[in-house]
Amino acid sequence: MSASPAFTIAPVTVPESVDAPDAAAFVGMAAVRSAVIAELRGDTSPQPAPEVVAAELLPDWKDESTRSVGLVAVVDDRVVGRATLAMPADAAECWAAVSVLPEHRGAGIGSALYRGVERLAVDAGRRTIQNQTDFAAGIGGEALAAPTGFGSVPRDLASTRFLLRFGFSLEQVGRLSSLTLPGDADAIAASLAASRAAAAGYRTVTWRGRTPEEWLEGMALLRTRMSTDTPNAGMEQTEDVWTAERIRAFDDLQAQSPRAVLTTIAVHEATGEPAGYTELAVPAEPGRPVDQMDTLVLAGHRGHRLGMLMKLTNLRELGERFPASATVETMNAEDNRHMLEVNEAVGFRPLAYAARWRKTVGR
Repeated sequence: MSASPAFTIAPVTVPESVDAPDAAAFVGMAAVRSAVIAELRGDTSPQPAPEVVAAELLPDWKDESTRSVGLVAVVDDRVVGRATLAMPADAAECWAAVSVLPEHRGAGIGSALYRGVERLAVDAGRRTIQNQTDFAAGIGGEALAAPTGFGSVPRDLASTRFLLRFGFSLEQVGRLSSLTLPGDADAIAASLAASRAAAAGYRTVTWRGRTPEEWLEGMALLRTRMSTDTPNAGMEQTEDVWTAERIRAFDDLQAQSPRAVLTTIAVHEATGEPAGYTELAVPAEPGRPVDQMDTLVLAGHRGHRLGMLMKLTNLRELGERFPASATVETMNAEDNRHMLEVNEAVGFRPLAYAARWRKTVGR
């Protein structure tokens, strides 16, 4: 048996742009990320160019509210593995991800990458490392049940064995769902009409890109609540405080992304304040899935079908502004039964799953 080629571990520089002279490691990291996610989810569709993925990721890496660092494993001048660490400001927790291309597994690359980012996390004073691993639907065999009572992860997955070996515990299972567009037009129209009727006293407002000035304060509150009001099971989540100034800075960074963002809010007419929001991130290539991102209704405004109203309104806007879009994908916790029911009613169907893990470090 021939020896595995030697690998080196190197830090990732956050470049000014994906075509900058120092962008090679960042682009290579993005290529490994998208290839491995597609593999784990069982996605055989053509993948976007690494430069496109890198350009979509770069604004988040430039966001000073969350410090992002990375390591890459290099073999023969090619990036074959990556490890990333996202560390929100003023928090004890962080999020790590490790992935290695299939043909380079079994050589200790993943272990070396993980040990590297754990060391970075401990040196930064973090007490908890969290992780999410994807897996395709329909995998059989013995399963490890989530402590929430909703969902499980196959024990024989390489990612399951890897994380258990490094001391992680399973906390939650998420579901990746997909909606084929344009969907059943009559059913969607009927559901939208019913949602509007149930949401008497509310109206919707939609925009593309930058948040209008009049909604900055309201969106800051909604984004803050998004960090605490969704089911997190045993995952650690420090309140992520947003301000109008942070919204502006975030919008500045997102304007550099090739993706377009559609936002719909529900406005409580009696107070003029936003009661909820939902977002869609639309890639530049129409054949790629649109990403359904945050959806939240403030606790005091629930029970009026606002989640359904906002999602359907945003999907209608998507069809009008980006008619070539073919699918929408969204991730929700399996224990977030209400939002899953909303998605199922819209027409979303399970596509893949994700396991969410937690480990205490630095003590």
